[in-house]
Amino acid sequence: MTLRPLLLLAAALPTLAAAQPRPYIEVGSANFRPLPIAVAAFRAEPGAEAAAAELTEVLRGDLRLSGLFDVLDPKGFLADPGEGLTAPTIRFARWADVGADGLAKAVVRRAGGELSVDFHLFEVRAGREVLAQAPRGAVEAGRSLAHQLADAVVQYYTREPGVFRTRILAMRHAGAGGRELVAFDVDGQRPEVLYRDPGLILLPSWRPDGKAVLFTSYRGGRPELWTLDLATRRTQRLVALGDLTTGGVYSPDGRHVAFTASVNGNSDVWVVNADGSDPRRLTSDPAIDGSPTWSPDGKRLCFVSNRAGNPHLYLMNADGSGQRRLTFQGTYNQTPHWSPRGDFIAFTGRDERKVFDVFLVAPETGHIQRVTQDQGRTNEEPTWAPNGRLLAFTSDRQGRPQLVVSNVSGDRQTLVTAPGAALGTPAWGPFPQ
Repeated sequence: MTLRPLLLLAAALPTLAAAQPRPYIEVGSANFRPLPIAVAAFRAEPGAEAAAAELTEVLRGDLRLSGLFDVLDPKGFLADPGEGLTAPTIRFARWADVGADGLAKAVVRRAGGELSVDFHLFEVRAGREVLAQAPRGAVEAGRSLAHQLADAVVQYYTREPGVFRTRILAMRHAGAGGRELVAFDVDGQRPEVLYRDPGLILLPSWRPDGKAVLFTSYRGGRPELWTLDLATRRTQRLVALGDLTTGGVYSPDGRHVAFTASVNGNSDVWVVNADGSDPRRLTSDPAIDGSPTWSPDGKRLCFVSNRAGNPHLYLMNADGSGQRRLTFQGTYNQTPHWSPRGDFIAFTGRDERKVFDVFLVAPETGHIQRVTQDQGRTNEEPTWAPNGRLLAFTSDRQGRPQLVVSNVSGDRQTLVTAPGAALGTPAWGPFPQ
C-alpha cells in the first residue's frame, strides 16, 4: 500500500525534471543575477594532464570575466571527482548542495600533436545534459579550445554570442620610443605583435571583417591614416589631409572611414570612402571637432567638440546634418565609443579632482552613468566588445596603464594584463568570420 505512491512519484520525477524551463540569463534586466556554475576539473587521459588543467582554468576565468556567472570555488565541491560525464552517473544532489545551477564537465585526450575535448554542460536542478561540444585542435591551441567552450556556454544561457574568440588591440610602448601594435586574447593572454614602428602609432581601429586594422602613424612627419593587412602584414597609407589626419574609424558596413583632419588650421570631422577616395568634411565650426564614432546602424556619428568652451560630446547625422550637443555634465569629455547595441556611448570624462574615469551616456536621453571611480587616476579610452555586453579600457590602478575588462555597470572589473610596458588606445575586435 505504501509503496505504490512512492513508485508513482519516482516514475514521475524524470518527467518533472524534463518539464523544468530552461534557465535564461536576462542580461541587463532588473532581475539579473549571476548564474552559479561549477566547472569540474577536466579529466585527462594519459599525456593530456597539463592541457586538461589549462583548459579548466581558462574556462573558469572566461566565465568569471563575462560577468554572467558566479563560478563556484572548486575547494567546496562535494561530488566524487571520479564520477562520470553522463547524467545517469552524476549525483546532481551533491552539486545542488554547493549551490550550482550549471555544471560543466569534460575529458581531454591527446593523440600526437592534437587535443580533443569531450565537453558536457548540465542543468543541475533538472538533472539533464543540455549542451555537448567536441572541439579539437593542435596541442598549443588549448586556450583557443577553452575560449570556444566559454562562448558556447555563454550562448546557451543568454542566446547571444560569446566574445572569447575575439581579440583586443592596444598600442604598447617599445624600446627607444617606438610602438608596437599588439593583439591580446580577451583575458589578456597570448599577446601577438602585429606591427612594430620606430616612431609613434596610435588609435587602432578594426575593419568590420577583422581582416585589416586602421591606425594613425607619424612616419611621414605628421599624423596620417594607414592600414595594416593582417594576412600579409603590409601597411599602406590611406589618407593624409592638411596638417593632421588621425583617429580613423570604419563605418559598420566597412564602406567609409570617419576621421579627424586639420585643414587650414581648423580641426574637423571628415569622412572618406574605405579606399581613401572622395574626402568630405562634415563639420565646419571654428572650434576643435574630432574623435568620431559611428552608431551601429551607420546613420549617425558622435564626436567631440569644444565649441561650447570645453570638450563635450555631440551627435550628428552621417552626412553632417542635425548637429546637437549630447553631454552637459563635466568639463572635459572625450574618446567616445558607440556600443554595438546602440544603447550607450562610452567615453572618458575628467571629474572635479582632475581624475579621468569611464562613463556611459544614453544617446537618446543624455542620461549618464559612471563605470569607474577611485580606481587609479586614469581610466580612459573605453572600447566595446562586439556584443555590447563588456567594455575594455586602460587603467593606471596598478602603475603603468594596462587593460581592464568590465561589465557595463562597472561592478565587475578585471585587470587582464600584467604590469609592464604601458598600453594605450585599445580597440576590441569583431566576431571571427
